[in-house]
Amino acid sequence: MDKDRADRFSRPIVTIAVLGIVIGMAVMIVTVGITTGFQREVRAKVTGAGGDLQLTSISQSDPKETPRVEIDQDLYPWLDTVPGIKHIQIYATRPGIIETGEEIEGVVLKGVGTDHDWTFLRKHLEAGELPAIGDTARPIDLLLSSYHAERLRLGVDDTITVYLVRGPDDIRPRKFRISGLYKTGLEQLDHQLVYVDIAHLQRFAQWGLKAEILVSDSVKDGRVRVEGLAFGGDRVYTYDWPGTDWQGNGPHWINLPTIFDLPYRKDTLITLIVSDADRTIPDTAWVRIRADSMSALTSIGGLYPSVERIIVERGGTGGSYTKYCGGFEVALDNFADLGKMDDLVYGEYLDIHMRSLSVADRFPEIFAWLELLDTNVVVIILLMVIVAIINMTSALLIIILERTKMIGVLKALGSSSGAIRRIFLIDAAYILGIGIVLGDLLGVGLCLLQKQFGLVRLPIESYYVDAVPVSLDAGPILLLNVGTLVICVLALILPSLLVTRIAPAKAIRFD
Repeated sequence: MDKDRADRFSRPIVTIAVLGIVIGMAVMIVTVGITTGFQREVRAKVTGAGGDLQLTSISQSDPKETPRVEIDQDLYPWLDTVPGIKHIQIYATRPGIIETGEEIEGVVLKGVGTDHDWTFLRKHLEAGELPAIGDTARPIDLLLSSYHAERLRLGVDDTITVYLVRGPDDIRPRKFRISGLYKTGLEQLDHQLVYVDIAHLQRFAQWGLKAEILVSDSVKDGRVRVEGLAFGGDRVYTYDWPGTDWQGNGPHWINLPTIFDLPYRKDTLITLIVSDADRTIPDTAWVRIRADSMSALTSIGGLYPSVERIIVERGGTGGSYTKYCGGFEVALDNFADLGKMDDLVYGEYLDIHMRSLSVADRFPEIFAWLELLDTNVVVIILLMVIVAIINMTSALLIIILERTKMIGVLKALGSSSGAIRRIFLIDAAYILGIGIVLGDLLGVGLCLLQKQFGLVRLPIESYYVDAVPVSLDAGPILLLNVGTLVICVLALILPSLLVTRIAPAKAIRFD
């Protein structure tokens, strides 16, 4: 067989083998890029809306309603100084019902504080603006999902009534203004969560105590009636009146100063501290009573003035409900450290009355799906490597058969079978290298096109994203290249043993 005939025969076989490697390499790169992109995008959504870890009361039984926990914890707010932890913020959730003129919709109200990280929701904001938290100029802002806006036919700046549910017989309406609309593509978020200022939920849930002092408008015989009031907590109240011997909430009577008391018209300060049986953080209220006008009364010694009207000044701590939240959300620097950081926070920093819940525990079905994608990637890579091995084995065998005469001459000249095998393996590795490089260019090019232009679209309701996400990392691509080259070359050692079966005498006569 002359050299021209051999080349004409082997060239298309080698070309086919190279094309197979190019396509297989491109498929592997695209598969890894898409899978990594899916996992990162979906993980970013589920963690962006609720953090990597949620620290809540151990007594929580309903995922839609968070029991109270004290904000003043050893871990807050300095936990974000621990290496591996990026941010910690307070939150609370409560079931509610949105009512319009014709429709009602069940939702979960999520209260957030001024420390909330809006990066994720800002990225997925479709209309309007984010709610102003802690801003007295916009106290009733609400962030609604586009899903609920479409179902209820609502838009930005519309005013809606939200019924907050505290129990089967305790449902209270609140008015809110829609400041903006968001859309993440995750049904678990878009179909449930509505964002409001956490102060609304703190007050509504009455987690803390609120103390008030009721002072009568009228003065009787120089005395004023005072009564203690309390709200929130477990309603088993204890009233403490510092500086007096009063017991209970009253009513109690205060003797106002007369002209004979010095200094004249001095203030009377009354303080009330309310606590309850559930060890709720106490609240303090005070009133300062001052005589406003006097009236003349007759006595045996003559006339003396008595207080007729009073001025009452009020103050206090304003309620201890602001000292409670539903829990804490913790964002990590690296999702790969989720298990390690979960154990660290739970074991080192968490109060015995609290628990830690990771994002993988909150969305098990999503993470099971993401793990299944890893299995699919392994299967595709194995199939592509097997195809590459079959292609290269076929090409190598044909090349060896074409070079039978050359092998015989080399053996006749004293070359060993091992040296000749190395020649063919190096040639096969060269062909593999060409296919791998071209496959890299094709695969990376396709990924860049998809990443830049989003050519392949997806139904967001089914896949959580509206376009196929792609993530390109140099590490996995390099690993694919080296792994494919090494595995294929090792697999070609067996077919290269054909060289040892070729006898020099017969090979030289081979045609």
